[in-house]
Amino acid sequence: MPRARREEDPILRITIDLMAKYGVTGVGVDMVAAQAGVSKATLYRHWGSRARLIHAAMSLMQQSFVEPDTGSLREDLVLLLQQLVRYLNRPGNGRILPSFVDAAAQDPELEALRQEAISGARAVYERVIRRGIDRGDLPPDVDVRLLMDMAMALFVYRRVVDHDRLDRAEIAPAVDAVLAAFSRTPTEAL
Repeated sequence: MPRARREEDPILRITIDLMAKYGVTGVGVDMVAAQAGVSKATLYRHWGSRARLIHAAMSLMQQSFVEPDTGSLREDLVLLLQQLVRYLNRPGNGRILPSFVDAAAQDPELEALRQEAISGARAVYERVIRRGIDRGDLPPDVDVRLLMDMAMALFVYRRVVDHDRLDRAEIAPAVDAVLAAFSRTPTEAL
């Protein structure tokens, strides 16, 4: 059974620091054990595998998305993206996140854990968008996944690819642009 996620867990904090310094693929159980002053057996007993230790550290970096329900799709998306921007702007996350994605591509257990985490985050966005569709904020045939991807893409791209610090002032205009693109029928957009 993996060790419970605790904000004060020094082993997970050490793992995060090592990932920020060496990247996820550069962090091994031996390295974490040495830095934490514990045995490898202790790490395996608490987390079961290197992948689960890395995933637990990544989970500690993230806060669960608080699912807004303001009655306005626009406001709900703005609130969700504010949470995403806050997460991406945290020190080290701009380096750790792409490193984690790369490591998951090489490690099937880490990839399964990454997919699980992504599914949870996507589910929040999907519920918010579907509520907006149900209220009539968007047409019923909207491609929900494409809308989610477009809403988040600008911020993930700027932080992960461009290494820019994100500005919360850009969230509302980005949401407005995405919603405008999905509010029109294809012939109206032309």
